Amino acid sequence: MIEKLDVQKETEKAKQLTKAIRKPRFYRSRLDDYSDTLIALHRAGNTTAQIHRFLVKQMKVNVAWSTVYRWVKKNG
Repeated sequence: MIEKLDVQKETEKAKQLTKAIRKPRFYRSRLDDYSDTLIALHRAGNTTAQIHRFLVKQMKVNVAWSTVYRWVKKNG
């Protein structure tokens, strides 16, 4: 005997599963520890590349240039 498929119930299950999978994840950036310094450098007129070089050479923080760019764009 074949059970009838409850479409509404199955649709709701699928939506709940999708919601759980797509749950946003917020991770703290390693650049957040240097936020005051980075904002000061940006406001002083330094380019993203210069800030990146400063982080790598002076602060010994190994991050990609694009990470610095996105962080400055968001927080600077």
